[in-house]
Amino acid sequence: MLAEAATRPCELAVLPDHPTAADLEAAYVRRGAQVAMCDAARRLAVETLEAERVLIDDWLRASRPR
Repeated sequence: MLAEAATRPCELAVLPDHPTAADLEAAYVRRGAQVAMCDAARRLAVETLEAERVLIDDWLRASRPR
């Protein structure tokens, strides 16, 4: 089963109603960090699922009668 982190929408910074240039710059930097964190969480969830499936396949192969 795919981890919740792989399907959860990413949180992204939004600008206030009347943004200043500083608000824009801060949101730009914050969004970059948020996208990187979200991507890393999704990648980890997928890699974990793939590793789990490999382990299950190995176990099934090893448990078959010869």
